[in-house]
Amino acid sequence: MTDKENNHGEAKSRITTIIFDVDDSLYDRSTGFSAYRNGPCVQQFMMQELNFPTAEAALELRDEYFARTHATAKALQLAEKEGRLPPPDPTKPIKSPRFDPQELSDWWATHMKFEMLSRQDKLLKDLKDCPLKLVAFSNGPRKYVKKVLEALGLFEVFGEERLFAVDDLLPHCKPEKEAFEVVLEKIGSDYSECVMVEDSMKNVRKCKELGIRTVLITGKGRMNSQGPSESDIAADKASGVGETPLYDDPAVDLAMETAEELRALAPGLWNTPATFP
Repeated sequence: MTDKENNHGEAKSRITTIIFDVDDSLYDRSTGFSAYRNGPCVQQFMMQELNFPTAEAALELRDEYFARTHATAKALQLAEKEGRLPPPDPTKPIKSPRFDPQELSDWWATHMKFEMLSRQDKLLKDLKDCPLKLVAFSNGPRKYVKKVLEALGLFEVFGEERLFAVDDLLPHCKPEKEAFEVVLEKIGSDYSECVMVEDSMKNVRKCKELGIRTVLITGKGRMNSQGPSESDIAADKASGVGETPLYDDPAVDLAMETAEELRALAPGLWNTPATFP
């Protein structure tokens, strides 16, 4: 497979950086972890902290605004700005703004079932061997994302300086160009030097548009000639993610079921100088 050209038609430059999405990219979506986060866990937060009357009402609004904003924290900020939050609980002190992204970060960090995740020891070993800059870039809040990485045994690969979360970037988030600009400026990399490992099609398409090379994580059992099954699509919708990975999309440079396959399918990233794929 030959390297593709960037969106200006020029040969791409050297590779210095691999950027990893976290949720459903560094662990498999079959764990049910994302479905729990985007369902019961955030519903309980919205009922307790934002006075939603029912779990159903909370989820309906979360999903509506998530489709527009691509991050729960940004979704709830926008919902408040547009007057869509229910009236506050008169028995509690009134805050302004009512929704604080830090409170969602704290909630997920303390209420998520991190035991649903398993250590990724093979991936840890591979990433420790990789000579490139490794970056974690998530639309989740920082405290929560750090705990996910710790549960996976991968935090040491990134550390605090190369972990970027939605509360570091608001009012922007993936797939907005401004969010990528902030991250790349801080790590000192250009678009053409980066490979993005991601499960979200909208993020993969934005990366391709920006000139970032793309690796799509489809999830286990999803790389087949028939494409995603009806049950896969239903599971993706129920998870709150709302997207089904499409490995044959023109924005995808390389596709694989799990991030653990990265070294086997893109061994050039471990070379000096690095090559892709």
